[in-house]
Amino acid sequence: MKPFLNKLARTVYRQLRAHLLHRLIPKSNAQFPEEEKPVIEVIGFFQSISGIGESARLCAQQLAADGYRVKCVSVEDWFRKPVEIAWHWPANDLERDCQCRIFHLNPPMLPTAILQMGIKKFRQTYNIGYWAWELEIIPREWVNALNYMNAIFTPSTFTTNVIQGYTRIPVLTVTHPVATDAPTAGIRGRLGIDEDAFLISNIFSFGSAMERKNPQALVHAFTQAFSPDDRAYLILKANSGADSTEKQQLLALMSLHPNIQLIDQNWSRADILGLLHTSDIYASLHRSEGFGLTIAEAMLLDTPTLVTAWSGNMDFCNQDNSFLVPYHAQAVCSAHPEFNGLTNAHWAEADANAAAQWLKKIFLDSALASSKGKLCAQQMRDCIAANKYQFALEKLGLYKNSGDTLKTPVPIRL
Repeated sequence: MKPFLNKLARTVYRQLRAHLLHRLIPKSNAQFPEEEKPVIEVIGFFQSISGIGESARLCAQQLAADGYRVKCVSVEDWFRKPVEIAWHWPANDLERDCQCRIFHLNPPMLPTAILQMGIKKFRQTYNIGYWAWELEIIPREWVNALNYMNAIFTPSTFTTNVIQGYTRIPVLTVTHPVATDAPTAGIRGRLGIDEDAFLISNIFSFGSAMERKNPQALVHAFTQAFSPDDRAYLILKANSGADSTEKQQLLALMSLHPNIQLIDQNWSRADILGLLHTSDIYASLHRSEGFGLTIAEAMLLDTPTLVTAWSGNMDFCNQDNSFLVPYHAQAVCSAHPEFNGLTNAHWAEADANAAAQWLKKIFLDSALASSKGKLCAQQMRDCIAANKYQFALEKLGLYKNSGDTLKTPVPIRL
């Protein structure tokens, strides 16, 4: 009975949040700061192991490196989430000088954060949402949240184009300023894989809509491309699986090939980078990505990628630096709460047969991967450098000074 009541309570809260709480939040009338390098408060999950947590950390680091005074507010306590990693930021007293906030929180998280901080404080600053989304339509809850934000940043042109269709406020692309530290050495030894064996890796979270990440398609491609006698291995690095139905289904699918391992545990960032660095190919047959953080990290480590040729990762994946897998559009079918209520939504179904053919070719001819790997890191760095937070903030100042909202108005979809 208790699980049923908990599920019912969550459902009621989501409905309340989506249709009422967002409407209670007023939009700030604060103007974008005149100061060239204003004080910026970054709000996010700084102490969490997640893509959204990493995006907040990267934001603060890049802004500070570009000369902004930055205050960080970590929100784990507000959401009753445990601290997963240590995050240290210089203590400062910038509260009274804060002129602009960047919320590294998607709309479902905003009411909790704003109510915790206080409506009065929210209305005192120019408020920017940094949102990542993976489909060509957005939920009604996101549309409601647009009504009280002053501007939106997104990690990809794909997401920017989608959100621009719903609003007249500025929506700008800011590529995740991905960085890589020193990777852990000896990961192959830990996994029992020879240094000269062919290694493919994929990283995902069971909590991030596994059907969107689609590791099943990669398992199908791998089993089609390689026999158990081939010295080829696939490592699926996951977390948050527990004893979920999705995990059991994936394990059953993996049992068809002995050279596939699922690692469902928290690894350090250095260990994750070590896996990416030692892999011959990083593969992602995702159905949709708002950005593709692990793809970008692999590329910065000179590891070529095999990826679905659709959505956010196409800002930095191309035929020169990646193996692009064709796809066909497919209606979204997911029980994940973030997709509830969406109709006529589509994402990409990667061609697993084409992926299998690529994997076999790369296995037989290592020069193919080598030619891509030579371009990965530099082209990824070029993409990051062209779309920095500093440039987006400067554009916001131009919008204000010119009296415009968007330079190129677009139809609003409601």
